[in-house]
Amino acid sequence: MSVKDSIGISIEIMGKKHQFSCSAEQAEGLKEAASNLTAMCDDIKKQNGMASSERALLVASINLSYSLLQANHEIKRYQHGENALISTLKSAL
Repeated sequence: MSVKDSIGISIEIMGKKHQFSCSAEQAEGLKEAASNLTAMCDDIKKQNGMASSERALLVASINLSYSLLQANHEIKRYQHGENALISTLKSAL
């Protein structure tokens, strides 16, 4: 994405507005991601009785990072399984 292709968007996260640059195609997804993050932080604050928005954001970011790590590991396992199946099929032919 070049600078001339980017647009400015305003995203609200936990009641605070933030400005970002992104491509037009990314704008709606980023807004949805911000909404999901806010909902996740609100849930964390309610469940754990946290008063600090910063702490809730930290917990949410760790949870999201862990989920991404687990998803990447799962993708690698599937890819390894697919490669094994392809090898088996190739050797059977």
